[in-house]
Amino acid sequence: MKNFCKSLLVVAAAFAPLFLSAQKAEEMKFVNADQLHIVGSGFDATHVKYGRIPESLKGEMRPELIRLGANSSGIAVRFSTNSKAIAARWKVTQNVSLNHMPATGVKGLDLYAFDGKSWKYAGTARPSGVENFSVFIKNMNGEKREYIAYFPLYDGVESVEIGVMPEAEIGIPYSSLLTKRAEKKPVVIYGTSITQGGCASRPGMAYPAILGRMMDRETINLGFSGNGRMDFPMAKAINLIDAHAVVLDCLPNTNAQIVRDSAYNFIKLVAEKNPARKVYMVENVIFPPLFLDLKTKAELEEENIEWRKVYAQLRKDGIKNVIFIPGKDLLGEDGETTVDGVHFTDLGFQRFAKSLFRYVK
Repeated sequence: MKNFCKSLLVVAAAFAPLFLSAQKAEEMKFVNADQLHIVGSGFDATHVKYGRIPESLKGEMRPELIRLGANSSGIAVRFSTNSKAIAARWKVTQNVSLNHMPATGVKGLDLYAFDGKSWKYAGTARPSGVENFSVFIKNMNGEKREYIAYFPLYDGVESVEIGVMPEAEIGIPYSSLLTKRAEKKPVVIYGTSITQGGCASRPGMAYPAILGRMMDRETINLGFSGNGRMDFPMAKAINLIDAHAVVLDCLPNTNAQIVRDSAYNFIKLVAEKNPARKVYMVENVIFPPLFLDLKTKAELEEENIEWRKVYAQLRKDGIKNVIFIPGKDLLGEDGETTVDGVHFTDLGFQRFAKSLFRYVK
């Protein structure tokens, strides 16, 4: 066993320089993300740069929504380049740390490249503090490719720059992949900390991002940790977005009484804005500890019953563009999909996205 472990360390040491050695910042040229193509922002004007609350509705929002809306979850930059190395230089607003989520997900950036058929993970820019520089990938062949770099999930960013080699070209994307267009409008996803991305290991693993790559659609992440409570101003915010569909995944932040008090009017406002736009009502998933935690299980079952009643009433009242998504089979049955019994691991996000895709594709 000792010799085996020693061999593993030798192999790891051999490969470390290939993936981890830093291209120096002074060896690269940088382009501000604003000069490329920002995606994932649903509003023309937001309360902060790279924010998720429309400036026009800021006065109607609770302070918690304003604070969480300053997190850049779901926002990304699309670009093309032929550079042999790609890096990021960025400044976060809060330098947040969480005890159940990797810093790469909280305040790092995440790069994907299009290989001609699908989006493939290319590398993660790892944070080191408020001001950061990190290389996504190096040693490439200089072929021109399409890229998307996802911004932090649980921190805000003041600035983001993409770094390439001095001789390389970098510019706006040459394809319409993952960008809004007339024939492929975005999908809005409203919900909780899970929607926001807790606890993905990196930004590209939050389920709205995964779902976007699967659908080739821009997704607008309106997940607000602990605060997906169907505030009426949030329905108004959703209606500002010309979306293909709206996914409502907010039950983990509500209870049966909130559903009784708020759900019908909230969903009716969203659904009636555009009768051609599908509105998906996602039921509570079966969280792994519920086979032991009987009190929470009973509470969630009661909430699910109220959610189904709202759906039935909406349909009865002639609102036909609401679609119900049962929670039973969204995560699988092995219980290996969460960090803490609630927030998803990358495995949980993958399974959840694939399950939702069956409905929203």
